[in-house]
Amino acid sequence: MVFTIFDIFWREYDEWFEKHRDLYLSELRAIEYASRGVSKPWLEVGVGSARFAYSLGVEFGVDPSRSLLKLAFLRSIDVVEAVGEYIPFASNVFGGVFMTVTLCFLDNPVQVFREVYRVLKSDGRLVLGFIPLDSDWGRFYKDLKKKGHRFYQYASFYTVEQVVDLLELTRFEPELYVSTLIRSKPSELEVFEEPYGGLRQNAGFVVVRARKRALR
Repeated sequence: MVFTIFDIFWREYDEWFEKHRDLYLSELRAIEYASRGVSKPWLEVGVGSARFAYSLGVEFGVDPSRSLLKLAFLRSIDVVEAVGEYIPFASNVFGGVFMTVTLCFLDNPVQVFREVYRVLKSDGRLVLGFIPLDSDWGRFYKDLKKKGHRFYQYASFYTVEQVVDLLELTRFEPELYVSTLIRSKPSELEVFEEPYGGLRQNAGFVVVRARKRALR
């Protein structure tokens, strides 16, 4: 399973955020932009080492990697060892659920989105950050996958259109898009970028905020 790789190489995973600080801060700012007005409490699915959760003020996190959860706990997140397909929380309890670069590692994204729908309050929001497949960064990571990269060999990337289809299939309605990593290119100088509201061509990181669509 993919999470065993993160258990083995947990230190390398967590150190990425320091080695690529401008990329990380650009993504963080875009998520923060999309989170404005989202009510609490907050949960992150695929919390990892809580680099995003801690900085955003997310209170709860789930992840299947025990090694990464130890780091998340040290960063003051209330964590549970679990997969996103079966979130161990009651229904209708969270104002916001966050997923940051988690989508590409999911075995069953439809089931995960259905679980997110279940645990969100009726006025809750899903804040989903991902690397679009058809961007320069998406193609870069897809190439790493082909080369057998220890993390990305297991990843599956999606276009914005495919993500929207998944959301609509699971009764979510996108209401806000945020884009970043437009000037930063793979294998070039990495620079911090303020987020852009809306979808921007070739953005290497996109955040979608989606609301629950009422059952009929």
